Amino acid sequence: MAVMGERLPEAWIVELHRNGRVEFPLRRWSFVQFPLSLALGPSLLLMSRLPDMLDDGAWRYLGYLAIVGYAGVAIALTWQFITQRPYVVVDRRGVRSGRRFMPWTDVGSIGLIRGQNPVRQLPIHSRNVWAKDLVLSRQHINDLQSFRAWLEEVLEEQRRTQTTQDNDGSDRRRAD
Repeated sequence: MAVMGERLPEAWIVELHRNGRVEFPLRRWSFVQFPLSLALGPSLLLMSRLPDMLDDGAWRYLGYLAIVGYAGVAIALTWQFITQRPYVVVDRRGVRSGRRFMPWTDVGSIGLIRGQNPVRQLPIHSRNVWAKDLVLSRQHINDLQSFRAWLEEVLEEQRRTQTTQDNDGSDRRRAD
């Protein structure tokens, strides 16, 4: 079964209306492809020098530190690869990426896609100009252009719903 980020916007719409939320887990291939290509060369070079470092008294501690570092990185990457976390979640309250959350009332606009193909990003701008943007990447959604269009539709729907609720509340106050 395809990950939600690999599917078409129609599937996102159905999922949002059915469950009230759409979860975009980490796309495994995208997650592994870019970091692995950057780190593979230096890692292999250091790994080839590791036996010499462990034999030499002055470099022994650096060798052990490298082993612990490799083990830590391997455990963290394995955990993320298996659990596919962090998720991007779009629901009726807002957009969440990992621990960062931006409610629909704070969303100013959906930005333009920036960057080259392997590291493309989609910023979600806050109404508060001093707040940080929520930045989404291709690690969760393959087609950022269609995701941007879908997200703008969801934002407009949330704004219409909010305006309707505000108008209903003000009409009730006037009737009292």
